[in-house]
Amino acid sequence: MQKRQWKDAALVAGMTLLLFALLLAGPVGRLNHLAGPGDAAAVSAFMAAVFGAALGVYVHVDRPGGRTMMLCAAVLGLSVLARASMLDFASADYDSFLCKWVQYFRETGVRALAENVGDYNLLYQYALLVISRLPVYDLYSIKLLSVAFDYALALAMMAAAGSAAGRRARLPVFLIVPLLPTVLLDGACWGQCDTVYAFAVILSLYCLMEGRPWRSAAALAFAFAFKLQTIFVFPVVLMGLLDGRFKPKHAMAFFAAYLLTMIPALLAGRGFMDALSVYAGQSMGQYYHRLTYNAPNLYVFFPMLEFASSQEYTWMRFIRGIEWDGTNGYLTEDLFPTLQQAALIAAALLTLAVVCYWLRHREEVRPEMTLNLALFFALFLPFVLPKMHDRYFFVADMLSLLYAAQRPERRFMPLLVVGASLGSYMTFLTRQRPVDERVLALMMLCALALAARDLLQAMRENRRLAAEGGAA
Repeated sequence: MQKRQWKDAALVAGMTLLLFALLLAGPVGRLNHLAGPGDAAAVSAFMAAVFGAALGVYVHVDRPGGRTMMLCAAVLGLSVLARASMLDFASADYDSFLCKWVQYFRETGVRALAENVGDYNLLYQYALLVISRLPVYDLYSIKLLSVAFDYALALAMMAAAGSAAGRRARLPVFLIVPLLPTVLLDGACWGQCDTVYAFAVILSLYCLMEGRPWRSAAALAFAFAFKLQTIFVFPVVLMGLLDGRFKPKHAMAFFAAYLLTMIPALLAGRGFMDALSVYAGQSMGQYYHRLTYNAPNLYVFFPMLEFASSQEYTWMRFIRGIEWDGTNGYLTEDLFPTLQQAALIAAALLTLAVVCYWLRHREEVRPEMTLNLALFFALFLPFVLPKMHDRYFFVADMLSLLYAAQRPERRFMPLLVVGASLGSYMTFLTRQRPVDERVLALMMLCALALAARDLLQAMRENRRLAAEGGAA
């Protein structure tokens, strides 16, 4: 056994060195913002190390044969090369926000943590502070953080697939995740960090399914400390409390882990309540202009003053008489905060009704329905809430893949969810609308309806079994 381990380690190391050489001679060597050969070597070494770590963990866990290992190496290697080829792309988010935030940290140093730099929570601000001290070009450093978590997410998804769908599902999910278009574009192209919190969410669900509530609570706290969108899976925590897998004492792990993330900012001079209330400013004090920001949800069917990432539909330019750049004369900017508030209240009432129905029938919700319930709420909440952005279905993308692995009759679910997400990404990244947003919203609605139908069917079946058991 030890001899095989050394052989596997040697193979992984050899393939990592080969990828390093390919990166250096290929896409990384041709990047436009490298200060010299040292930068190229550093970027190539980092990406090759991420590849080697991911492949090494898989080999250690699954002990694959030689052909399987070569297949994994080829797929992962190609996905790394694809990411390297995107590193030069600078999105509007980077030009308008990220580069300025990093520059502010570079000029101000640790003292900047006493302020709210940007609209992310503290963990990402710490990451930007570290990035501001690195010698590599800021755009590359920001993207490499996300690239590392692309493969951490793939490993977490592999573990969750094994728990939810059996060992045979592990390898396909592990190889599919780095190639999913939304994962590929989110970090390496767009420079966003959704894979970071999604990794922690999936890890939390995996630990919950495996009966490790302390780790689950700590992972969820990390996810929540990184991004507010973690709340989309909070109803699953409520289910864990009701069925006994979570206990009130496990909430202490959540709050302790969350408070630990605040310590550097508090030491830098930030007020406790200010550090604690970052999300209040995000949710209430921003984005007053539209009901949806490219999210394929309910509000694309509502009248809009103008589109987010405004640009005409590609096919509209060929139709005479269509004024794509005109505005709605009956809507004004002053009206939209009122519309958002009304939509938020309506969505809150609808969510409360759904949760109350579920609580009323909580005896019919069993622990084996964790994935189904998580997928439902990851689709439902961003679908009915206003002011959602294009990337807010990212966790739903991941859960739809796990759901397809668990239920063969739902293998098409990722095509609906990931396909709708991808269409909304294209709107921002290309400023074109090749597909009507209402089509994307209908795709997401179909996925939501199917997840709800499966959940209700499982609850009815559990109710029938309970009735039969009572009669017996």
